[in-house]
Amino acid sequence: MEFYSYASSSAGNCYAVSDGQTRILLECGLAFRTLQKKLDFQLSEIDACLLSHEHKDHSKCVQELIKSGLTVFMSEGTAQALELDGVEVIEARRQFSVGTMDIVPFETFHDAQEPLGFYIKSRVDGESLAFATDTVNLGYQFEELTMLAIESNYDADILSRSERMPEKTRHRIENSHMEIRRLCEYLKRLDLEKCREIFLLHLSDATSHEGNFIYKVMRVVPKHVRVTACGK
Repeated sequence: MEFYSYASSSAGNCYAVSDGQTRILLECGLAFRTLQKKLDFQLSEIDACLLSHEHKDHSKCVQELIKSGLTVFMSEGTAQALELDGVEVIEARRQFSVGTMDIVPFETFHDAQEPLGFYIKSRVDGESLAFATDTVNLGYQFEELTMLAIESNYDADILSRSERMPEKTRHRIENSHMEIRRLCEYLKRLDLEKCREIFLLHLSDATSHEGNFIYKVMRVVPKHVRVTACGK
């Protein structure tokens, strides 16, 4: 199983996972033409798209994907928020499959209507990915996790020094996004013995520090785990 990051920031988020037989898009928060270029104009090789929530930096070209014939999965709340028909509605903790991949959606915690994360396991190689972005916290345990792609949005110390930031914006960040210390505490509780890589998602331009975040995460995970920050 391989994980790909095409965009990861408040300006746009788009990723993919593939086991060599099935390729799934995770989020579509780019302009349709930009996404096509990222995929080398091989959209036909994508089997489906999973959408975590309705915010535009995750869903920007969802209508174009649907028009192109791609199957898009999302919660009922997300579909309602986007006023979309013609999508596959999914429920938290109810498994479904796309090609050779089994997927279990799970609840995340964000200022959206019904946001979801995804646990994805391949029947080809037995590897698995847990994907969770735009969530203030997470408490799930994942069995025999191979890869983890998870939000690491901001540092509370940097945020506190951002004097020009409006208080409303500061409050939203604190109550809808994952702080680096909270992420590290969560990682300490996970069984990561079979995990080979952790991808840090959605780093804030103003209130994060890529090198410092990677260092902090490396200190709390097993030494064999590679830590990567996905660029915007």
